[in-house]
Amino acid sequence: MLGKNLFLYQLGVGTPTDAIGVIHADTIALSAVCMLGILAVGSVVANNMKVDGPGGKMQAIVESIYLFADDLAHGQIGEHYKTFFPLIAAIFIFVLTGNFLGVGPWKVFEHMPGWPMLNGATGPHAEAFEIASPTTDFNVTVGLAAVALVVYICSGFWKHGGKYAKTLFLTPMAPIEIMDMVVRPSTLALRLMVVITADELMRGAFLLMCPILLPTAIMGFELFIGVIQAFVFALLTSIYIGLTVAEHH
Repeated sequence: MLGKNLFLYQLGVGTPTDAIGVIHADTIALSAVCMLGILAVGSVVANNMKVDGPGGKMQAIVESIYLFADDLAHGQIGEHYKTFFPLIAAIFIFVLTGNFLGVGPWKVFEHMPGWPMLNGATGPHAEAFEIASPTTDFNVTVGLAAVALVVYICSGFWKHGGKYAKTLFLTPMAPIEIMDMVVRPSTLALRLMVVITADELMRGAFLLMCPILLPTAIMGFELFIGVIQAFVFALLTSIYIGLTVAEHH
């Protein structure tokens, strides 16, 4: 993965060239698993949802996530939050699912005979199909941040029309506004990728040192961090949109 390889390269391990220009089949497949899993759970809950009386455990979990995302979007965006709620909820659920997907002793399986290799390569330099959080790939986090940026900009034009364009390009604050549009998605993408990658590297180190009990506690900590990072990404996206649609523009 490009993000993880670059992160390791900064630590002095390996080279970043192996992943540049290569299709990340593992990231694409695992992202698809996340999306299909979300759709499957949503379909099952929708078909078995009870309006009157308590529903099942799955319905309770889904409703809790819905209410959490609804409160988050409403609190940060205000009266127009319903327009952006699907995006905020989708970002939170996808990032949460992606973060959770990578929590496990998957490195053990990558060294088993017959494990699939990327691009059909063989030999000592072949790269194994890696079961890891899709959010450790910079391409995924940049894609999510790019979506947030596009919605962030479009929401300004939607709410303020040409006045927003004037704020961006024709005022003394225009350079700061443009720089802000670069910095905000960059920090969103980098924060998520670096934190989740660091968690997976930490788990891998503990699996090598003590493969019996200690990694279980580390995985519990990773689940907690996964929730926090999904919340932070959705929260900051909501804040940015809320600032754009605010009446003071």
